[in-house]
Amino acid sequence: MKTRVKFTGLVVAAALTVATASAVGQAPSAAAQPGFDLLDRLVVLVVRSAAPGSGGGDVGQGIVLLAKDLKAAREAKKVDDLFAVRYSRLLSAVRQAATMDPEILYWPMYRYAMADFIEERTGQAPDWKALAFMINDHGGAGVGLAAIADAVLSEVVTLHLHLENLSRREGLRQSYLDKGLKAAGDLRQPG
Repeated sequence: MKTRVKFTGLVVAAALTVATASAVGQAPSAAAQPGFDLLDRLVVLVVRSAAPGSGGGDVGQGIVLLAKDLKAAREAKKVDDLFAVRYSRLLSAVRQAATMDPEILYWPMYRYAMADFIEERTGQAPDWKALAFMINDHGGAGVGLAAIADAVLSEVVTLHLHLENLSRREGLRQSYLDKGLKAAGDLRQPG
């Protein structure tokens, strides 16, 4: 069992490292830089916590620090509200996944929220048997990061793309609004 957990941790670390490496070399706008920094710091925190011999998921203080920095960036208008809400949810999911819960006290309260998070980010419902194995056999002792690794990676990439396209957002919104109004006008006209 311990070998499987260590292997899963390595998979989490490798997946998140690939995400960070693929984001390098992008030239973010200065306005979006605080958001990119928050994403980078989260990925580094998760990779370090998932690495063998790192204490296996003791990320609580790092998540709290990221949450404080997010709040400060949001109040200073350095990140937009949409990024802030989604990043905050991401922090919550990572913290819950890494929380030590050997008595399985927390799992009944957040299992459906975690399942929804996984499905919303990956497009696939989680395998309940695999989740039950991780939680019941390991007491949620940080191995939950492996269960949400794909979802976390997907959300990091989505937020990265959001930041890259902030300057285009209003133009895209207006374009779709114009198309909708044109289509509605065409419906009213006979012919």
